[in-house]
Amino acid sequence: MYLCAIIVDISKMIDPYLASDRVLLKEIGQKVKRLRLEANISQKALAERCGLSDFSISQFENGKNISLLSLLMILRSLNALNMLYQFFEEEQLDPIAMADYLKSHPQPKRASASKSSNNKIKSESEW
Repeated sequence: MYLCAIIVDISKMIDPYLASDRVLLKEIGQKVKRLRLEANISQKALAERCGLSDFSISQFENGKNISLLSLLMILRSLNALNMLYQFFEEEQLDPIAMADYLKSHPQPKRASASKSSNNKIKSESEW
């Protein structure tokens, strides 16, 4: 039973690089619609929360183009801004890549006085 559910989910997945922009807009709109329905919010209530018209919400859920600002307003109203976290993550440098970089780019050393002058003992006349 679970295997069938997994196969169905995999078959519904689309490759965003192969899909057209219209298909991607429709997928994003459907995802937002699912979020809205899971939160038990009507289109009109969502529109009031985010300051858009209920027509705009309906159009977006049906795959029509909206502005990025409108998308942010909708996601914020649905408490779903976490869907955008990947845009705000700091890139993590791989420790092995960092070690390789440091080996190929040695750090400059600070100039210091020669050891022979540092080790010289001052005579009593120099005090």
